[in-house]
Amino acid sequence: MTSRKFDYVLAIGGEAGQGIATPGDILARIFIRRGLHLYTYNAYQSIIRGGHILLFMRVSDQRVESHGDKL
Repeated sequence: MTSRKFDYVLAIGGEAGQGIATPGDILARIFIRRGLHLYTYNAYQSIIRGGHILLFMRVSDQRVESHGDKL
């Protein structure tokens, strides 16, 4: 069994309409270009402007299949 050298879980949160998806897209592109694997999950609590939105992102140097539980 190999040990993971790089395995992080990030979360970005805010109100709907603040552009939470944009930093998530930028980070995803950066990580993919670096050859890393990632898993993202968007939690939309409300589709109404002002409702809370969360973006979870797990980044690793090995294949990832869930957002993890390290947050």
